[in-house]
Amino acid sequence: MFQSFLSSTHPITVVAVGLTLCAVVATLLRRKVKPAVELTCRALLARVLPHLPAPARRLARRCRDRIEPDTARSVLVTAAAAGIAWTAADTLHLVGPITAAISATLSVQMSSHASVREGAQRLVGTLAGIGVAVVVWGAFGINEWGVAVIAGCGLALGRLLRLGDGSATVPLTSLGILVGGTVVTESFVWQRVAATVLGIVVGVIVSPLVSGMTPLERARWKLAHLSTEIAALLGRLGAGVRDGYDRDQAAAWLARSRELDEDLADAVAAVDELGRQARWSLTTPMTRVTPLDQTLRALEHGVQQVNSVARSMFDAAATPGSPGVPGEIGQVLATAADAFTAHAALVADRHADSGPDTGNLHELLNGLREERHRTLRKVRTEVDDTGVLVLTGSIITDIDRMAGSLERSAPALTVGVREPGPSIPAVSEVLPAVRLIWEKALSR
Repeated sequence: MFQSFLSSTHPITVVAVGLTLCAVVATLLRRKVKPAVELTCRALLARVLPHLPAPARRLARRCRDRIEPDTARSVLVTAAAAGIAWTAADTLHLVGPITAAISATLSVQMSSHASVREGAQRLVGTLAGIGVAVVVWGAFGINEWGVAVIAGCGLALGRLLRLGDGSATVPLTSLGILVGGTVVTESFVWQRVAATVLGIVVGVIVSPLVSGMTPLERARWKLAHLSTEIAALLGRLGAGVRDGYDRDQAAAWLARSRELDEDLADAVAAVDELGRQARWSLTTPMTRVTPLDQTLRALEHGVQQVNSVARSMFDAAATPGSPGVPGEIGQVLATAADAFTAHAALVADRHADSGPDTGNLHELLNGLREERHRTLRKVRTEVDDTGVLVLTGSIITDIDRMAGSLERSAPALTVGVREPGPSIPAVSEVLPAVRLIWEKALSR
């Protein structure tokens, strides 16, 4: 009965209803099902793991450490997107449904906006590739000269169109047409374009399942993760100063401080993606991007300062005859770690822009400054070594800069900020003005 219903219904209607259902299911999976599944899995693991044999627990931990959740979700979502796109193209009886599957595979990104952007570039590249194939095929025919001209001219055209990584789509599309030996007719062109668009639509629908977060949530999470990692490293540095450390420990801390650049790069990419998405979003205004951009700049300075502290401690342990770091500095570093931990909680909570959480951060920063004054006064009173005083002053200066960055009072944060110039207003900024004009027109 179901098969007869499908056969009697127009293919376009079947595909439209199917894609709509996919969009609804994807939304429910991201907003409702995913949190419930995560909580269930965590509770199940908490109960099962203690009863497993030691080798099984080690294997489970190794798999958890090596397999990133984003990677696993990306593999599953991409496979599903390819299958859905193939089925939809086959239902529409398009020539070469593999084109839709390829387009969907390449269109799966970390967000729907990124999928649309990449898909649009690929669509332009596909149209340009078909055009190059038609022109070169008519001028040179299928021979070694024609293939060489297609590859060279197609890549050059992709660069001229500023397609970025999608520049290779132009020559690949042209050469794919030649490999298939298909006569480039109007019907073929439109079916190829339709398959590409279909794959892009499928990629846009399922892309939110890859990260499980909106661009705004992902940017907050990346920034909070970076602040947490800075806090963890500062805590280890403070404990090392209090309890004593050797060269190997200092080298490990210095290496970790340099690895923070990778976390910083992830945060930069997430905030940039949020800014691009907010320009076309109906629900995310640009005013939400500015505070996160300021937070990113503050954490960028924090990464530089913690790297400087780790370098100072390493030099003190690795250089013979160099002054040691006084133990009083350990408490200052521990207080700075608490401040970054509070900052991470503030960034992660989208409702904590004001209130007790903000007050807690300011209290910690004030306590950090008081601890800094006490430590500096004590070191100056008890230590006569000029080298120790210089090293202490250097670390204290870095901590002062961290506090100023978290408080956003450091003058260096304003250097290099791009001044807002004339540009096209964001969609979220235009809609309220249009609504206001429409309401005034109706009232008149």
